[in-house]
Amino acid sequence: MKISARGRYSMQALFDLAHHSHGEPVPLHQIAERQKLSLPFLEQIFHKLKKAGVVKSVRGPKGGYVLTRPCSQVSVGEILRLTDASLYAVAKNNPEEGRQVLLEDERMSELLWRHLEEHLTTFLEKVNIADLCTETKSDTCPVCTCPEYVSEAKSSMMNGKHKGCAALMN
Repeated sequence: MKISARGRYSMQALFDLAHHSHGEPVPLHQIAERQKLSLPFLEQIFHKLKKAGVVKSVRGPKGGYVLTRPCSQVSVGEILRLTDASLYAVAKNNPEEGRQVLLEDERMSELLWRHLEEHLTTFLEKVNIADLCTETKSDTCPVCTCPEYVSEAKSSMMNGKHKGCAALMN
């Protein structure tokens, strides 16, 4: 599983949007400047996210983009699925497909990689933008769209219990 530049940039941009919006529109040019990303590239990414209903655009002098739902309800997997088409295309062509008998070590290797792919996919679907914000201690959401989620996560972390990404690793 390899995340493309488009996938990485989309995650950077959405993290930035969650961090700076607090429910207010954020212009793409500001995200591009802060993240040092190409504005036309971000426009393509946000067009896809808007079509999928993850973000919406607000017109006018104070316009920009906002998330359409709380950041605790936007998973990393969803964003990557929408913006990084190659990531979830797991069907790989086997050049030896016509061969009748696979060697036992080839079967084990294939099984290992398939299981690893499934675990990574499941992990990405469980991690959400709020988890990333909380675990990086960016204080993204105190006045944003998911304060209860972040408050609960921070409380768990202060009590020595992992929440979000780290909890999913156990």
